[in-house]
Amino acid sequence: MVRSAVVLVTCLALVAPAVADDSTLSRAAHAVAGEVRQYGRDLKGEVVAPTTWNRDQWVWAGVGLATIGALMHYDQRIATEVQRHRSGSTDSFARAVTPFGGGRAEQLAVAMVVLGAATRHNELRDTGRDAFEAELIAGALITPLLKRGFGRARPNQDTHGAHDFDPGTAQESFPSGHATNAFALASVVAAHSDGWLIPTLAYSVASGVAASRMNDNAHWASDVVAGALIGASTGRFIAHRHRKANRQAVVTLVPLIGPRRVGLSLRAASW
Repeated sequence: MVRSAVVLVTCLALVAPAVADDSTLSRAAHAVAGEVRQYGRDLKGEVVAPTTWNRDQWVWAGVGLATIGALMHYDQRIATEVQRHRSGSTDSFARAVTPFGGGRAEQLAVAMVVLGAATRHNELRDTGRDAFEAELIAGALITPLLKRGFGRARPNQDTHGAHDFDPGTAQESFPSGHATNAFALASVVAAHSDGWLIPTLAYSVASGVAASRMNDNAHWASDVVAGALIGASTGRFIAHRHRKANRQAVVTLVPLIGPRRVGLSLRAASW
């Protein structure tokens, strides 16, 4: 994820060739600094959000936790059944979709930002920006902290089964990082889309990622459900928070034509 953050900044810099002057670079640096501050505000907002939840939101949170708890009870049985039905076809499917919960999800978010800025398609740009932030907060901050805190062994480790928890160790099965990333991306895409087709496709791919982690015996069922809930709730929170604030990003590409030079200049302001 850190590498992808560098890629995002680098891509924005590369779209403005050597014709960019110091003031343009200064505005770009200011935009990046503003974005980092926004990440901090959004993370704080998500952490304190439960203090403002209504009864229905608490009920849904309780249902989610109860579902995870119930699945933990049956994790070993589910894993055994999944492995019994594993085949070459399921392995091929897993190889195809698993990257959408890893680096490919981040690459898609970066691509949407750059392409949206290049074509002045504000909705595409903001979708990518929200997706990348959701992946960063959910997939690179929240889930890794929970992984270390729970210290759950993976099903493919030679341990004591589904209930082997050793907090603070390198055991990192719960929650699933791939499911977190995939559902963070899917929830943001869905929040920025009209109709049912694109959200259905996005959540179908994310569900495929979750199922693939179980097929590969890398995660328990409760791991992927927990990751899905973290990713989806974070993605929806960020997308709706930004839409509610009516935030308008101003990152555009401007043609630069002069007597002795032709190119593009990146015009950026704080998001």
